[in-house]
Amino acid sequence: MDLESSSAAVSKDAQLCLFRVAQEALNNVVRHARTAAASVTLRQVDGGVLLAVRDDGAGFDPADPNPRRSLGLASMRERLHLVNGTLDIESAPGRGTTIVAWVPARAGDGHSA
Repeated sequence: MDLESSSAAVSKDAQLCLFRVAQEALNNVVRHARTAAASVTLRQVDGGVLLAVRDDGAGFDPADPNPRRSLGLASMRERLHLVNGTLDIESAPGRGTTIVAWVPARAGDGHSA
């Protein structure tokens, strides 16, 4: 599957949302992860499109209510909420971070996982 077929499965608003989430996640890697590498994956799954941004950097405790960190994550969540998407954060100190965003495919467009 190519990127073009993945992006065609979701609305323009959802495409822009995934772009902005990827942008914010990569910005967070640069600012906080203390690593030189990250991976970005985009694929069709579960009736929508999934974006995963992974790094093997410093990581953090997602349950820790750090206001500086929470603003970027809250922005990602709000963007995804507006397009009926979801956000999952997998991280632990010293173990890197994975941001997983999912948006549903357009209803009735014939695309599926």
